[in-house]
Amino acid sequence: MCLLPAQSFNEYGQSPHNYWGSELGDPMSELLKRVSKGKITLDEKPGIALVRRLLEELQISESSQILVFSRTSLQRGVVSPTNPRAIYFNDEVYLGWMPNGRIEIASSDPKKGFIFFFQRELSDQKAPLFSRDRVCIECHAGSATNFLPGPLARSVFPDSRGRSLKSVDSFELIGHEVPVHERWGGWYVTRAHRGLNHMGNAIAIKENGRLKLKRKDPSKGLNVFFNTSNYPVSTSDIEALLVFDHQVRMQFVLLESAYKVRQAIFDSHKSSNEKNPIILNEVLQEVTETIVSELLFKKEFPLDGKVVDASQSGKFITEFKVKGKIDSKGRSLRDLDLQDRLFKYRCSYMIYSKSFSAFPESLKNSVLNRIKKVLILESPQLGYEYLEAEEKKAIFEILSETLAGF
Repeated sequence: MCLLPAQSFNEYGQSPHNYWGSELGDPMSELLKRVSKGKITLDEKPGIALVRRLLEELQISESSQILVFSRTSLQRGVVSPTNPRAIYFNDEVYLGWMPNGRIEIASSDPKKGFIFFFQRELSDQKAPLFSRDRVCIECHAGSATNFLPGPLARSVFPDSRGRSLKSVDSFELIGHEVPVHERWGGWYVTRAHRGLNHMGNAIAIKENGRLKLKRKDPSKGLNVFFNTSNYPVSTSDIEALLVFDHQVRMQFVLLESAYKVRQAIFDSHKSSNEKNPIILNEVLQEVTETIVSELLFKKEFPLDGKVVDASQSGKFITEFKVKGKIDSKGRSLRDLDLQDRLFKYRCSYMIYSKSFSAFPESLKNSVLNRIKKVLILESPQLGYEYLEAEEKKAIFEILSETLAGF
């Protein structure tokens, strides 16, 4: 790995990143601008009514609800197995909330990364309803996100009160690379096949000095754990969890890559060091391989064919797929497989994201050219042998019709 000269790329508060300054273009900031201009009002009472209104304004489906009961968030004192924290998400925003708690929002700015907002104290009627929060950065710009303002999710061994007895340390950040049997410790999981080995719906206990998970069966609904009527919906569907896992790491990779290349470009312009163009080229090559590897699911952990309980029905898949860009054959990068892998066509829908669109042109072109090379060349590219000819052809055709510039 090459070392960048002078300032490190993850000094996000400094130029050229200016995380704390200049205009913001994330969805929550745009919503608050509309509020400040009097175009809309957010006068719902704190709680589920305000949550539903924000989900509507931010275009987040209630069906995306996933529930975490481990005390690993800013409001750990309110979270418990009987009062889990709900997270709702779309491609750009995460909204977290639990009964008797305050709303937390992570909203993606195409260039700066995630901007964090926290609802005012529930007893406060005078302060602005939401303010940009610096406390969240203490975790969300920590080692798991390489000290950049990014999304974050973990799997832990939770006790009966939701306290973490131990983290699952194989992977510091969740993603499609993580083995399923190491996911969702401290989370509720619905619609999962009984044969799927995961850590959800379980409390950790110590036996003979070792941690052991004691799982409850959620097939009769999550009411066996808590009062689901306190939430917009009563589910924490496995499809939403799987998509969430992929998206969180994908967004981090896009964020880190943009910061690295932006810093390298900045450094190459601010001095006449003859090595700077060489360093910039090395950074571009390194980052391109990282992005393409993630976009094309190079290290995806196999799902083993037993994922979803087909006897139940869920809304998330339908509402997730309808947001996809469809080609002339009706295909989309949001088409799910849920057998051996997450998606039918292994190229992430996050390639359409505003974060990807906001890449420096040199990086965007480098990534698209590398993807084309993987998809077009008859001889398999090293590491991408898992993509068979038919799937590569389909991905290429979908991108050609639906991605501007491809």
